[in-house]
Amino acid sequence: YQKSRQWAADIAKAGGNNTRATMEGLVFKNEKGDFELQFIECNRRPQVENEALALLQRDAKGNRRYTFAELIMRASGVPAPVFADALDAKVVLHARWLHGNPDSNGNIAYQAGDILGMTGPRLDYVPAELMAPGEISFTSDPQLGKAVIVANSWDEMCDRAAEYFRLRKPKVVGAMSTYAQTMYNLFTNAEFRAGNVASNETFKKLDIPAYPERGIISMLQDQVAPVMLKGYRKGEGIDADRFPTARVVDAMSDLHHALSQEPPRATAFTKFARGTATYEDYMASLREQLAQQGGGWVTVAPRDTSQQGNDSESASISEISRRNAEVWGEKAGCVGYEIGGAQYQAGLIRGFDPAMIMTLGLPYNMPGHSLQRSQYVNGLAELTPEVRQELFKSTAEIVANRYRPDIGVGGLLVPWQPYNFHAGNFCDATGYSPQDETTAELLGAKCVPMPCWVFSKKFTLEALKQWTNRQIDIFSKAGLTLQQVRIKNPGQGRDWTAANVWEHVQSVRSVFKERGLPPPIVYLHNHDFNGMGGHIGAELFRKAHADGFNTLVIDGAYRKNGTHNDNTVLTAPLSLSTEQRDALIEWNYNQQAIEEVLCRFDSRTSQMTPWDSDWAGGTEGSDIRIAKEYSLDVRKINHAKEIANEVFPLERAVTPFSEYKLRLGIAIMIEDNIQPKTADAVRKWVNSGGKLKVGGDVLVGLKRWETLVPKTPEVDKLLSNMPEELEAALGQKAKLITPGDLPANLTTHQRHTALGYQQKGLEFATSQAKGTDLSPLLVAPHVLHSRPRSLKPGATFEVLLDPTDANTRAQVQFLGFGTAANQDVTMTFLHEGQSITISMQDPDAAKGATATSGPRKAEVGNPNHLPTVVPGELLSYAVNVGDKLKAGAQLCVLESMKMEMKISVPDSLDGKEVVTLPLKGRTKEKQGDLLAPGDLLIEVK
Repeated sequence: YQKSRQWAADIAKAGGNNTRATMEGLVFKNEKGDFELQFIECNRRPQVENEALALLQRDAKGNRRYTFAELIMRASGVPAPVFADALDAKVVLHARWLHGNPDSNGNIAYQAGDILGMTGPRLDYVPAELMAPGEISFTSDPQLGKAVIVANSWDEMCDRAAEYFRLRKPKVVGAMSTYAQTMYNLFTNAEFRAGNVASNETFKKLDIPAYPERGIISMLQDQVAPVMLKGYRKGEGIDADRFPTARVVDAMSDLHHALSQEPPRATAFTKFARGTATYEDYMASLREQLAQQGGGWVTVAPRDTSQQGNDSESASISEISRRNAEVWGEKAGCVGYEIGGAQYQAGLIRGFDPAMIMTLGLPYNMPGHSLQRSQYVNGLAELTPEVRQELFKSTAEIVANRYRPDIGVGGLLVPWQPYNFHAGNFCDATGYSPQDETTAELLGAKCVPMPCWVFSKKFTLEALKQWTNRQIDIFSKAGLTLQQVRIKNPGQGRDWTAANVWEHVQSVRSVFKERGLPPPIVYLHNHDFNGMGGHIGAELFRKAHADGFNTLVIDGAYRKNGTHNDNTVLTAPLSLSTEQRDALIEWNYNQQAIEEVLCRFDSRTSQMTPWDSDWAGGTEGSDIRIAKEYSLDVRKINHAKEIANEVFPLERAVTPFSEYKLRLGIAIMIEDNIQPKTADAVRKWVNSGGKLKVGGDVLVGLKRWETLVPKTPEVDKLLSNMPEELEAALGQKAKLITPGDLPANLTTHQRHTALGYQQKGLEFATSQAKGTDLSPLLVAPHVLHSRPRSLKPGATFEVLLDPTDANTRAQVQFLGFGTAANQDVTMTFLHEGQSITISMQDPDAAKGATATSGPRKAEVGNPNHLPTVVPGELLSYAVNVGDKLKAGAQLCVLESMKMEMKISVPDSLDGKEVVTLPLKGRTKEKQGDLLAPGDLLIEVK
């Protein structure tokens, strides 16, 4: 450095420069190990050093050194003062603000927009900052402003610069840029900080962001305005066009405001979650509460009420429902809030971040009980222990950081108590049980799972006792005492009676007593198809009280909800105070108002499910949707499911997202050769060599037969009829996304999503920066579900800004719709005092100008046209144009009902030649063509 100063002086003298100036050059170590200066330019005026010297040097009186003033004084003959190094600054960074996207060569593609100012907290180490408001100009200087940062060492300067570019941002109306992210990456780059990167190669050594961070303007433009203009996904209920009325929307908005003004009460769970009390302290307090009340209840609304009654459309109302539970549910004796399961799965498929859905569902003062299906975890693919264990670690980190951000997991138990179950309660002769394995893995991640026994009179009480003993042993091995178990009835059925259920509770109690443990806290869950569920629950409370058992907790929902136990009936035998019963009524009114916003997906008055059905399964809402996709009569779906269960009685076992009965039932319905649709006809078809159009996971489930009910001969026969399909399905594990496959820059939330939801989750996580998802609207259900163009001026809502932080939000007021000069629709918003107008093409005007596109229909009766029977996305063809087809060979692969389905060449096309393959398959960049029944799959001759 000292040499470079002398070199600069020599160059200035040789150039005849007689004033103080700025010399710019590149100092570097050459291949011989010597330092050199590569001259860049000499400016005949002071530049950045004016501010730098003012901060780095002081005179004897403590005055800063100002080089412009110094030049004037010296020109007047005043001698230069003596300067000394400042004590509070050793390094000064003069940082420029540009608005553009740098590339690896250091070029910047500048972005257009208007500068409104700066956002972010003021920082003490930034003594000077300038940002010029107005339109960004490309014809003059694209520099928007600057910042001067001080530090006492190079490392401290890098840390501060990184923090500055992370926290402070220009507020831009227009396209976002990656400049700030690139600067953050620069100052956190280890090679750059160590001085090992030449400045002309800086960008080549950096991780250049592919997309800019999302700001409120880009979110309004890409993620909010399109929904307000075009609407959310189409309705799937009985009356799919029944949007919420203005009253419903206003009530939701008013309730959101009211709940935000009502702070929830802290409980023993709050202390446990924050790490200031132990799990045992929380359990002791819960037992005391249950003893006072004579039991307790857990709310299954909206997670399960909406799964059964609204096509699993609960993601967007989970947060406001959680607030209702925290404020009014807790006051009414509620001890848990159910989340997860299809809420996450359906949310992901519909464009929401499942990790954020989970985070928003974690209550302040009671546990969020997430539904978990053993080795399927979040329901889209069966996972190996390697994948599950890393998934559980990331889940634990998300939950712990939500409750105690300063500690994280920190070696403490994490307040994550998922309902872990395997629907078949399976345990083989060697002692292997998928549920036991995942329970142990969850405990290893410091979570506290709640083991679930799935109720069926076909499962013996002796098997239940053996299961209970195993759960006690698993917890003991982890150094914990098992305190809570759950008995889950996936439907209702004739066998769900107070007497039968009490037998199960007594069996569990007897094991705990034999093992010398305190009485278990037993949770009960069931659906309600005939209005008797709440009465059965109340009778169980009475039986428990008569036997001195006060640690019974039963799931419930609001009065007249139509899917689950009426909590006013259910809690009648409990010793709730007047204040608690008043709070229960308030909770009920609120929750009913919340779920009314989902009216386009409402199927609660559907006649599909008989009153005595023992399986809610795919639920009425999704059953209606799936039946429509297959062009089937919705009234016949339940009949088909019962036939499937008679021939293939895989009792209580489920596949991802929907159960075997539904998938097998649909396969029976769409197979024309099975006539009439009876169990005998199905047996005849299978035993004569017939196949069923089912996904690979169904075949794997039939192969493993992980249930306590004996297998029928037709199971093995169907598998022998479909050897290639089964082999392909068994090979699917090789395609799993493992921890080693994940990009290094994924956040904990993104790792959770990628591992838990596999390919779809990874695609979501890696594309989240594009702003194509709907996650910002997870806290604005009244905006998401409103009729297009109907939101009233003055409506207020929140938008999630940070995919890793549920607390970082923007408060927005909608000012109204309008029409631009070019007939585009405008939407104007108010945010932090600034008006933001978004303009979009009128979709109604565009309809008449757009040609029909998409797959063409097969000609009815044309023997050379093969129509698709199964709706879904084309993944790939297994044949090429010109190939001779062979009956039974693989034709193509579709993804239908969240599973891969191999389509075979039918007998009618045997020996024919492929003329055209009219569809596009999935690629890394693009989705495959989406098919409906009747679309042309292949043309032959």
